[in-house]
Amino acid sequence: MSPDKTVFDNFPQYIADHYKLITQIGILMNIISYSNVTEVPVAVNASKLTGSARYINYRNYLYPRTRRNIPFEIKGSIYNNYLQALKYCDILDIKHSEKEIARTAPNIKNYALHLSRYHELRNFYNGTSTNKAKTYKINKSKVRKRLIALCRLNSSKRFLGFYSISFPLNAPDRTLYEIWNKFLTNCRRRYGLKTYVWVAERQKNGTLHFHMLTNNRMNIHKVNKAMAASIDTSVRQGKLTWGQSSVSLYNGVDVDSLQHPKRRQFETREQYRSRLNEKRKHSLSERVQFAIKYMTKYMTKTDNVFVHLPFHCSRDVSQLFTSMVLTDQDMERYTRYMSDDENDYTIYSDERKTVYAFKKKPNDMLFNMLDRVNNYLYEQYWQKDSPS
Repeated sequence: MSPDKTVFDNFPQYIADHYKLITQIGILMNIISYSNVTEVPVAVNASKLTGSARYINYRNYLYPRTRRNIPFEIKGSIYNNYLQALKYCDILDIKHSEKEIARTAPNIKNYALHLSRYHELRNFYNGTSTNKAKTYKINKSKVRKRLIALCRLNSSKRFLGFYSISFPLNAPDRTLYEIWNKFLTNCRRRYGLKTYVWVAERQKNGTLHFHMLTNNRMNIHKVNKAMAASIDTSVRQGKLTWGQSSVSLYNGVDVDSLQHPKRRQFETREQYRSRLNEKRKHSLSERVQFAIKYMTKYMTKTDNVFVHLPFHCSRDVSQLFTSMVLTDQDMERYTRYMSDDENDYTIYSDERKTVYAFKKKPNDMLFNMLDRVNNYLYEQYWQKDSPS
């Protein structure tokens, strides 16, 4: 079946030519992402974009991902990850077993998870499901890349709001997720929320807390009142209690614009001036980095398992690309934008790959092509004739 009309038809030729597919055997694959550079010495199809949940990059074009119902097999990312896991088992000459991967190759334990997820889905498809409750863990790398992709959009440079949402103490997870989903729906329908990334955080007291990043302006007073009303509804239904708080006292939705310091709230004049001067010392890019680190910092300190999704983003964000896969030849044009000082990276290495995680903010030119493509996709998405 021929793919649908590509979204690169209106791209300048020099951009389209940049993404030609180069297939070589036995070369070094280089992956440039928003958070690191990775070298993997395996045979690959290089010089392409990856990370989008909506498009596949092939040769000079982007093709929409399609879903097909095939009765004899499970198609999609779970099946593709399963095949990739089998491939690595063959490379390492080990059994296709989750336990074997965990025992002999703990550095790629995510492939054991790929096998597990596929087997769970396969058992359900065959009617042999164990009815085991599905659990989730936060993929910190994925979350960070999505956050950076959102922050680097042109629309985000005009406004970027960082929301923190808290709830009454000891509120149950299930009820909070019900409230959270209603709140997001309300914000989309009534307050202009379109583009966002959110993550869930479990505080030390055990109560969930949510953080959200968006480039849409919303009236904080109306948003806070809407959340208070949603919580109060659950209180009246007996699903949770206010504790020492109440609907009239609730002020659990907090927002700060990363472009402009927050206005004075319950501070002395001296405290306000001190905080204002401190924020003015930092550039917008530094404040964006702060927001990203704040939203992901707790992931490094905990290995919490969630029974609901701990992270989600709007479709216009999930479609964005977050990395480029390059051959050594194509990589040469990017090395001039990278530091030669090893102290500027946190380096992880084994016999299969070497990861150079950025300690400092990398040169923006390193992501010039990714930014161009993502801004184009974002603008196309919100055009009236854009596919849903």
